[in-house]
Amino acid sequence: MLDPLPRGYRYYTVGNLHEDTSRSLPTYVLQPPVREYVGNNMDRIIFRVQERSSRPSRIDRVYLTQHYRQHEHQGTRYNPELTYHISTTLLHEMRLFSVEHNPRTLRELRDMFDSDAQDSQLWDLKNIWGNSLACLGLLLFIVIEEKHSKKRPTTNRPQSTARRNTQADYVVDIPDEINYLMYNNHSEQRNQVLLDVVTGKNGKATIVWRNVSGPRLKEGVAVVLFKHEKDQEASSTYKLIKHSEGSYDTSVPLNEGLQVRLHRAERQCLFWTKVREEICRGPAFKSPDLVVIAGYDAYLKLFVKDGKACARLFVKKSFRRWRSEFEKSWVGFYDSEYRDTAEYKWWKWQWVTNFTQGPDSGDYNTYEYYSSMIVAPGVQARFILRDYRAIACTPAWC
Repeated sequence: MLDPLPRGYRYYTVGNLHEDTSRSLPTYVLQPPVREYVGNNMDRIIFRVQERSSRPSRIDRVYLTQHYRQHEHQGTRYNPELTYHISTTLLHEMRLFSVEHNPRTLRELRDMFDSDAQDSQLWDLKNIWGNSLACLGLLLFIVIEEKHSKKRPTTNRPQSTARRNTQADYVVDIPDEINYLMYNNHSEQRNQVLLDVVTGKNGKATIVWRNVSGPRLKEGVAVVLFKHEKDQEASSTYKLIKHSEGSYDTSVPLNEGLQVRLHRAERQCLFWTKVREEICRGPAFKSPDLVVIAGYDAYLKLFVKDGKACARLFVKKSFRRWRSEFEKSWVGFYDSEYRDTAEYKWWKWQWVTNFTQGPDSGDYNTYEYYSSMIVAPGVQARFILRDYRAIACTPAWC
């Protein structure tokens, strides 16, 4: 799998948690503080060492690898598709995230590596990993962020020593065809104008329209985005349309209540459009319906906030012992309803008792968790009572 050894070199492996030598590994390796990293003893680090009699031995190459999974029936062999050469540059960068005696703050490390991590996410890292390991959590956040983003250069990414890794660049694949709801406004029912706001790329709102008549197009019309149904102030997000159907990807983060309306419009000059009176409107954007948490006076709802997947827990006010009942319960986010319960997205989960207080809802108190997961078709939230026993699954996002 690896290059043939030159004379005087040997390969060594580290990471078998079943060996006595593993006792010298740090506690956070043996007992990870975050659920995602409790693995199956599959990961290994390989060193290539130049053994020299007159001078100290020298490590000149480092690899990260993984055993084949048991169901792949490959014995104890390492998987070449999951074997990466770790560059010296990356090793030096990793030292900046030293767990002990790190002189840099999380913000300084974030800015140094041009990460998109927000202050709220840095706070989450401290809550999840603790102050002493938060820098390690940030390192993993940056690695995962880069893996799923085409924004960054790839010069420092570890390269496979075998065939090039062909894993997808994005967490969630967004379909090319957008399925959207039909909506007929009474004033335009004869023409069956269909307008809607749907989930676009990277958690942004996409406007779609159909069946806009030729005379309307000739007269001049635009699709205009509004914050909610009662909003009377047209936003700067609009598009003068020339075809009876189409879609427009906006830069507006997706939120509850967004609404698209069809307005008369005219081109005033080369770059400016004058939006006039409203013709008709589509429905306000809504998240999937809430679902009952089986056996309890409580419900779970998946919703969106600024393009991110969020969860809201509805607990009946008479259910006073909910914190003790749900002490070991958590909510996880998934990129598909077909994922196994253990295959939730990394860092996209939270203990139910750590949810923050939400708005009052009649007979129910609400509690919310705002994740950093970009919402996309197929995303689902699940309520796990304990371990991996899911007792509530929201409808998949569409």
